[in-house]
Amino acid sequence: MRILDRYSVTQLLPVWLWCLCVFLFLSCVIDLFEHLDEILRYHIPVGTVARYYLNFLPLIFVKASPLALLLSSAFVASRLSRHQELLAMNASGTSLLRASVPFLFVGWFASLAVFVVNDFVVPKTSVAYERLRQESFRGRAPDERIENVAMMDAFNRLYHARVLDLKAQELENLTVLEHDRRNKPTKSLYASRAVWTKHGWLLLYGTIYRAGPGGKLRGEPEPFVERLIGYPVKPESFIEPQSRPDLMRYGQLRLLFIRLAQTGMDVRRYAVELASKVTLPLMNLVVCLIAFAGSTQLTLRGNLKGLGISLAWGIGYYLLVGFCEGMGKRALVPVLVAVWTPHVLAVWWCVRVLRRTP
Repeated sequence: MRILDRYSVTQLLPVWLWCLCVFLFLSCVIDLFEHLDEILRYHIPVGTVARYYLNFLPLIFVKASPLALLLSSAFVASRLSRHQELLAMNASGTSLLRASVPFLFVGWFASLAVFVVNDFVVPKTSVAYERLRQESFRGRAPDERIENVAMMDAFNRLYHARVLDLKAQELENLTVLEHDRRNKPTKSLYASRAVWTKHGWLLLYGTIYRAGPGGKLRGEPEPFVERLIGYPVKPESFIEPQSRPDLMRYGQLRLLFIRLAQTGMDVRRYAVELASKVTLPLMNLVVCLIAFAGSTQLTLRGNLKGLGISLAWGIGYYLLVGFCEGMGKRALVPVLVAVWTPHVLAVWWCVRVLRRTP
């Protein structure tokens, strides 16, 4: 790494860490004020509150890191431009595209950190966070109707339901896919309704299919009107963090996606979530490039217009990511196009701006 690269990295890293700490602190303070009435009403111990926020921090880190990088990169790049340090680099033969490499290095480092935390830490801490939220902060009740829930049990069964009604303790359009030890499907079951009782699940108006070698249908489908089955899951199991696609590990979500696809159901929502497991960390890299490109235009040197432009571009990038992912989940465009288009467009635009800037 060259001296100029080390100089830029040492300028950016402390500012990013400082912005990240501010975002984490403000998120905890805002959430604390939202729960303050419940803490006082239920006399929640200080230790419980501390554990709650310790398990809350990794999730906030994943979400706040790109925003902190956008703000810190825009600030540092604007300062370098305002003090004519980038002009000196350019005069020595270093192009703006080359000068952005230290920012991209920090963005890549942040991307790796976010991926590791999101894949290895968040799934575990979210379990404790949700448990404390439901047990201690009793004023926070979960949603009564949740769409598209899925989970796997210890017996290699995959459950998917279109709607979970917690108040009625039932599932709508339930599909259960059983696998052998080699993860090949052996039996699938569909029920229009599944009602939880003290004796197990009462399945209504469904069909059972049995699979033979190669996944081919074996025998005739077995329709039924009512059937009581003791599956080792409860309605509350479907709202645990490990059952939520956005909180699953990449490998778990990929396995869930493959097995749901075997049932023939629409898996676009899960495909978008799977792709987002990769693109979410990469947003740290992209926002660094956006902030640098917007803040270092030499024609804007000496004022804060470059900083404002980079922040506006970053906000537009965030809005485009959310809009495209929504279109992908609604099957308006192919999943890969919906997930990757905003990131490719952002990188293309920034490279174009940096190359054209004198």
